Amino acid sequence: MPMPAILSSARNALLTGIALATVAVLAAIAASGTDWIGFSSFVLRAIHVMSAIIWVGMIWFVNFIQHPAVVGADDAGRATLFRLVVPKVATLFRHASHLVLLSGALLLLPTGYLLASWVYGAPIHMPMTKALLLWGAAAGAVAMWVFVHVIIWPNLQIVLGAQPGSAEEKAAARAKVALYARANLLLAVPVTVLMVAAAHLF
Repeated sequence: MPMPAILSSARNALLTGIALATVAVLAAIAASGTDWIGFSSFVLRAIHVMSAIIWVGMIWFVNFIQHPAVVGADDAGRATLFRLVVPKVATLFRHASHLVLLSGALLLLPTGYLLASWVYGAPIHMPMTKALLLWGAAAGAVAMWVFVHVIIWPNLQIVLGAQPGSAEEKAAARAKVALYARANLLLAVPVTVLMVAAAHLF
């Protein structure tokens, strides 16, 4: 595919990037080999990292770009943002959050945090500090997921008019969305740092 076609849309660029990554990984496996545990760990970690990039990226976007734009816009601009931008952002970070939690939970198996004797046929020594970092990050990620699906999304439905609400209820819903979006931002930093520390510090 010629370069102009590859870069003619975000979809084409994304698919080409996925194809390049797949070819590189398959070439590495063909050259050096792997086992099913290593391969499953790699696939789950790749999915986990990419979906986390999307989720955390959306958290930064919402807090530092989308919310200030909504607050600073006039009624017409706000209506356009609510129609064209906010629902797509919300859909993306909701689905990304599901994928982060699911891939992260499954990743606990090949990395030895859960059922190590079943996966490897013998217990694995896991340093206490490493385990505490990982489980602390996991707890923070679960809290972030709860914020998104139990608090932010239902209130955003009221803000967008998908659920009925008075002017006072919409104002309260907007305030709650902003508050818990900031709570997600607060947690995103330690969750990311602790996950990286658990994987690479020891």
